[in-house]
Amino acid sequence: MIKTMALALISPLFWLVVALVFLQYRRAVSMEKQLFGRAINNVWRQTFYSMLFGLLGGFFGSVFLIVLGISLESIGIFYLWPVAIMLMMINPRFLCFAYAGGIVAVVSLILQWMLPFLPGLEEIWLVSGLLNIYLPSLLTLVGILHLTEAFLIYFSGHRGASPIYLKSPSTGEIVGGYSMQRFWPLPLMGLWAQIVTEGSEMLVGSIAMPEWWPLLGTVMEVGGDERVIYFMVPIVAGLGYSDLALSSYPQKKRQKSALNLALYSLVLSSAAISAAFVPAMVLPAALLAPLGHEYLIKKGNDEEFSNPPLFRSRGEAGLKVMAVIPESPAGKAGLMSGDTVLEVNGFPVEMEVDFWEQLRMSYFRALLKVKRETQVFPLPVQIYPQPISNLGVVFAPRAAENVYVEMKHNPLWKRLTDRFSRRKG
Repeated sequence: MIKTMALALISPLFWLVVALVFLQYRRAVSMEKQLFGRAINNVWRQTFYSMLFGLLGGFFGSVFLIVLGISLESIGIFYLWPVAIMLMMINPRFLCFAYAGGIVAVVSLILQWMLPFLPGLEEIWLVSGLLNIYLPSLLTLVGILHLTEAFLIYFSGHRGASPIYLKSPSTGEIVGGYSMQRFWPLPLMGLWAQIVTEGSEMLVGSIAMPEWWPLLGTVMEVGGDERVIYFMVPIVAGLGYSDLALSSYPQKKRQKSALNLALYSLVLSSAAISAAFVPAMVLPAALLAPLGHEYLIKKGNDEEFSNPPLFRSRGEAGLKVMAVIPESPAGKAGLMSGDTVLEVNGFPVEMEVDFWEQLRMSYFRALLKVKRETQVFPLPVQIYPQPISNLGVVFAPRAAENVYVEMKHNPLWKRLTDRFSRRKG
């Protein structure tokens, strides 16, 4: 399995996914520069860690693919991608096999139900392919991919969280929070089944598997002198995670998101596996894939916007620290997200303009008075010889903040046509 996964690493498709991951992180860093005047995260470091955790996630997912014996030729992969791309044109977050897999499975079930009433329907190439999809394997694959995503979110979902100023869609207030975007290129091991004769050379050197394997069974019909043989093939996948942390810190948010997604994945996988033995479970599993995923997203968003935000303009003393840039003077001094700066060189600060003015007057070695939870303590910060703009701290937004992110939904097809219209004009 490890050798097969290693072959995926030299695939051009794997490095194409890495390039796309790099571009996504560069886009996030560009947003940081627009909001705060400098990058908070390093694009190359983000990409490196994504590749590292992607390797772990690929191994994690491949183990389940082998144990369950999910064969790629039976899951309708050639239908999943076109459906997923069409859904992406409506909303980029629909580029997910939870939605595409659920739709393909439901359409396949509808066609199976219509078959007795429309003789010859199975002779149509497009229809016959949908009828031949082994739905328990397809839906279990969706569950495994999301279980792998939950694994990756739990261990690395909080890394590289970008601070943002966001205009609340409900109140219109400018609040501070974190944009959590992670992307992982996954080298995976897949299985491909083929029927061979008993004396075929392909059986030489093969491994005899237990009678219970593959757990999900196979749709292939074999004769008395035929055998089903499975080949390990390298495949490449990409997983993405996008979330907002407004009322909780990224570390806590990623734990909650990962546990909820893992629960969804286990329930979906259990329903899909049971469908291999109880066919009536196929429809509940097919509906659970998209509806359960949509419920998770809505539940997470409702929790973030209904609870009080961590960072907002309020009448408390001092300036609340929202983020600290690693390896900056503030970071080296020990300033942390959630701290409140009360004084600079003995002068109280209530507004950012006061803070920066005090630093300009004497920044060779600034002495901050900091409140952390219930403790108040002095914190020396060595800024010189760097300019004060490199201090490396992002404060909670002001009430009159004029640079912020606003949540709007425009379908991808609408954005593309608008861009084409502007160029043409």
